[in-house]
Amino acid sequence: MSLEGRIIEFLDAEELRVGYVRKQERDRLHLIDPRGRNLTVHGDRVVVVHRPASEMEFPALARQISEKVAARQSEVDVELLWQSLGTKQGEMDPAELAELFFAETTPEAESAVFRALSEDNLFFKRRGAQFLPKTEEQVSSERTRRQRQREREEFRERVLKILEQIMKKNSGIPEESIVILDRIQNWLRYRTGDEIGTILEEIAGAAKARDTAYDILLRGGRVDPSLDRFLVTAGIEPHFSPQLLEAAEQLPGYTHVSSRVDYQDAAAFTIDDEDTREVDDALTLRWEGDEILVGIHIADVSAFVTKGDLLDAEAARRSSTIYLPSITVRMFPDRLSTDLASLRVGVPRPAFTVEVRFDKQGNRIGYRIALSTIQVQKRLSYNEADQIIETDPVLCALRQLAKQLHDARSKRGAITFRRPELKIRVRGDEIEITKINPNSSSRFIVSEMMILANGLAADFASLNSIPVIYRTQEPREALAFERLRKTFKRSRLSLTPGLHSGLGLSAYTQASSPIRRYADLVTQRQFTAMLTGVPVPYGREELLQILATAEAAEQEIRTIEDRSTNYWLLEYLKRYKREEPLAAVVLDQKGNIELQDYYLRGKVSGAVKLQPGETINVRIETIDPGKGDVRFRIPS
Repeated sequence: MSLEGRIIEFLDAEELRVGYVRKQERDRLHLIDPRGRNLTVHGDRVVVVHRPASEMEFPALARQISEKVAARQSEVDVELLWQSLGTKQGEMDPAELAELFFAETTPEAESAVFRALSEDNLFFKRRGAQFLPKTEEQVSSERTRRQRQREREEFRERVLKILEQIMKKNSGIPEESIVILDRIQNWLRYRTGDEIGTILEEIAGAAKARDTAYDILLRGGRVDPSLDRFLVTAGIEPHFSPQLLEAAEQLPGYTHVSSRVDYQDAAAFTIDDEDTREVDDALTLRWEGDEILVGIHIADVSAFVTKGDLLDAEAARRSSTIYLPSITVRMFPDRLSTDLASLRVGVPRPAFTVEVRFDKQGNRIGYRIALSTIQVQKRLSYNEADQIIETDPVLCALRQLAKQLHDARSKRGAITFRRPELKIRVRGDEIEITKINPNSSSRFIVSEMMILANGLAADFASLNSIPVIYRTQEPREALAFERLRKTFKRSRLSLTPGLHSGLGLSAYTQASSPIRRYADLVTQRQFTAMLTGVPVPYGREELLQILATAEAAEQEIRTIEDRSTNYWLLEYLKRYKREEPLAAVVLDQKGNIELQDYYLRGKVSGAVKLQPGETINVRIETIDPGKGDVRFRIPS
C-alpha cells in the first residue's frame, strides 16, 4: 500500500511520533512532522496508518489525532487486557489488541493500545511493533522487583535527609540515623554489599564513596578524630579484640630445644630503625680459618603460632603490618610481635637461619638452612652502625661481602634505586620529617643480607620441591634511566620459581619478615616442615588462595600507606612551609616539578617557560591534604 499523502505514526528512537508522508521511495518514507521539519524513515518503523490528508490539513489533523489518542489511551486497562488473554501466547500487533479491548480497530484505538502497553511494560514485552504477553511468573517477578525498587528509592530519600542533617550538625541526631551510621560503619569495615554503599557511591562517585563515609562517621561521632582516616576508609580495625589479646597473653615463653642449632654464643646483633619494635632479623659473622660464615637469622614465628589458630586466622585476615605516619597497625598483638617473637637483646629466641660460607676472596662456597636458637647480644640503630662501621671488623667484613654480592647481582641485570626517602612521624600534634640516607652502609648491609637469605631460600625450596610463594619480575625494557622508574615492571607472586630481574636472581622468595607479613610466615612454615621431616602444611591449592589474598592485600596496603604518607606530607607543608620558598627541579616543559627536599611532585600555575632539569624556587599556591592536591607558583 502506498503511504504517500497519509498521516502515519512511526517509531523514532522508541518513541511513537506523528508524521505526514510527502513521498515514498520503496522502503524509504520522506516525512514532515507537525512542526514542519523534514524526516526520512524506513517503512518498517511505521506502526499506525491514519487517513489520507493534504499537507495543509496535516498540522490541525495531527493535533486532533493526538487528542483522540490520549482520550482513548486513558481508557486502556493494561492488566485487564492481559488477563483477558488467559494463557494465550505469541506476539500480537496493536490492531489485534485494539480489537480485543475496544472491539474496534481504528487507527486511534491501535495507537492508544500501543502507547499504553509501551508505557506500562509490566504485562507485555514489546518487540518492534509487536507485543508478547508475559507469563504470570514473569509478572509476579517484575512486581516484586518494582516493589523493591520503590522501597529502595524511599530508603534512599530517607538516608539522604538523615545524612544532610548529620553533615549540617543540626540540633540532635534523628534516632533512625543510629541505624544508618551502623550500616555505614559495617559497610566500611566488612565490605558488605549493603545498599548504603550503593547510595554513597551514587552521592559521591565510586572513587570518593569511602571518603564520604568517613566524613559522615566523623560528623556523627563514630570515628576517633585522632585515628588515621585512611585506615577507617579501608575498613581496617587497628586494635585487637579481647579474645586475641588473651590468646597472645597465654602463649608460653621460649626455651632452647636440642633439635635446634645453638647460636646463643655467636654474638648476634640487630640493625634497625631506632623506633623499630618488631625485630625480625639478626646477623652473625665469624671466621673459620680463611673462611667467613655469615648467619642471617629470621624470627621463627611458626614456633608460637599454629596454622589455623585464633592468632593465625587474624594474621591471615590482616595480611601485613601497616606502617603509617600516625600509627602502626601490627599483624600480631604486641605480646607476640614485639616480645615473644621479636629478636630482643639478652633473651633466647627461636630462629630460621640461613648460614652462608664465603672464601677469603668473598666468593660464596656453600650454605645451610636450619632451625636455630639465637640470643641477640647487641642492638644497633642504622645511625649507630654507620658511625662505628669503619672500626668494627664484623661490620667492615659484612660491608665488603655486601658490596661483592651487590656487584654480582648488578652484572646479572639488577637495578638499585638510591634516592633519599622521607620518614614521616606524627606525634601528637607535631609532624616530624627525617631523611633516610640512601648511601647508609648499614642499610646496604641489611638489604643485601636479606636478599641473599631470601634468594638462597628460594633455591633451597626449588631444589627440594618445597611448595612456597615465589616473587618474580619480568626483564625490563632497554630504557634511559630517567624513564626507568616509571616503566619498571612490578614484581608478582607465583608458585613457580622464576627470574626476578630487578634483583638479578634466578629465584626469589620472601621469608625474612614473618612477624610483619603473613605470606612470609606461610613460607617459613613450609621450610620448618621440611627441616623437621613432617608434611608441609600448605598444598598448592591453599597456597594459591593465600597468594591471591596476599597480592590483593599488598596492593591495598601500599595504597593506604602512600595516601597516608602523602596526606601528612601535604599537611606538614601546609602547616610549616606555606609561605616559604621551596627549591624544585623542573621535570618537563608542561610545568611539572619535584620539590628537592620533599620529593613531592606537582604543577606550577601560569604560562611560564621552564626547562627540564632547571632548579627554581616555588611557593605553595593551593594545598588540600584531604584531597591530596597541591599546586605551586613561581614567586613574583
